[in-house]
Amino acid sequence: MNTIEQFVVSGSHREIGRNIGHHFAGAIHRFFDNYIFLQEQLLPFLKNSTGQRIFQSYLKLHQTHFPQYIAELEGMADGSGRAFEDIFAVNLRGEFAGLIAAKQQTTNPTATDAGLQGCTDCLVLTPETALIGHNEDGSPAGYGNMFVVHADIDDRPTFSALCYPGFLPGNALGFNEFGILHSINNVAPRPVNIGLARHFIARSLLEARSLEDAVRRVATPDRAAGFNYNIGSHAERRIISVEVSPDRHHVHAVRGYYTHTNHYFELNDQKQHITRSSRKRLERSMTLCRATFPANSGHVLALLGDQADRDYPIYRDATFPDDNATLCSGLFDLDNRQLRIYWDNPHREPEKCIQIAMSQ
Repeated sequence: MNTIEQFVVSGSHREIGRNIGHHFAGAIHRFFDNYIFLQEQLLPFLKNSTGQRIFQSYLKLHQTHFPQYIAELEGMADGSGRAFEDIFAVNLRGEFAGLIAAKQQTTNPTATDAGLQGCTDCLVLTPETALIGHNEDGSPAGYGNMFVVHADIDDRPTFSALCYPGFLPGNALGFNEFGILHSINNVAPRPVNIGLARHFIARSLLEARSLEDAVRRVATPDRAAGFNYNIGSHAERRIISVEVSPDRHHVHAVRGYYTHTNHYFELNDQKQHITRSSRKRLERSMTLCRATFPANSGHVLALLGDQADRDYPIYRDATFPDDNATLCSGLFDLDNRQLRIYWDNPHREPEKCIQIAMSQ
């Protein structure tokens, strides 16, 4: 049975990393051992001189800019018994996916799709409703291994985040004590640079104190790649969607409804890799919203659970030709200050969820 374990942790960055690594060591090893992109592309790439040179460049850069998050990963490696090289590299999976594709000099999606995860979001802001709905899609290796961390780190904002085993908190969804909440969609800009990695930037988002601070953090200079960040503030009652590429960003203020999948369309001239699934899920999401305005949580959950397109459904099940799975779904209710995370189809079985209060 796929449930979502919750884990409370406190201390320094290194201590919380070590405690997470120790508690979820089994999940970390299971996920890493079965993660196709890591085993078949990323680790072999790191064995050659080019891969090692790039790895060391990224490591030195992040030791300088984000030493506290490096400490979290070092602690996680120590606690889990997994090599730090594996853990650091997997936290740069999007950057390495782009670099590997460039090295192969191919546009064949089968060479890179294993590193390109997907997600779907439906955002709603009206006088009556303020919601962020999110499907967390990824490698089937993550199924049953996801967990929520409630962290109290020395001199930093407390936060709660849905986590992948061996990953920094922040690259899925989460919120902090200042009422800043977010979910994330993968995008695949080309080319990818040697710069600050998106998982580290997303981790810093858990320390934002306002929407303006959140945008400043995700738009920090010298980025390597990009994400689509869907960010809300229940104190300000605002929701924005931010497309970020290596050298540009676009902020969309949500009014009414807004949906996003895994490609840029506000930065529509951005060179990128787009999967067929991302296009089809966006088209289906827009069709559903036009047919029935997503005026409440039931409508949003129906969209997140939709499987009308059996080849490329919104709620994914890793059935050919789509190799990703929806690992869980989240629904932020800003007005009621509540996050629900569903470990099964949120429309068919909405009772299979955990509820987390977002207080300020």
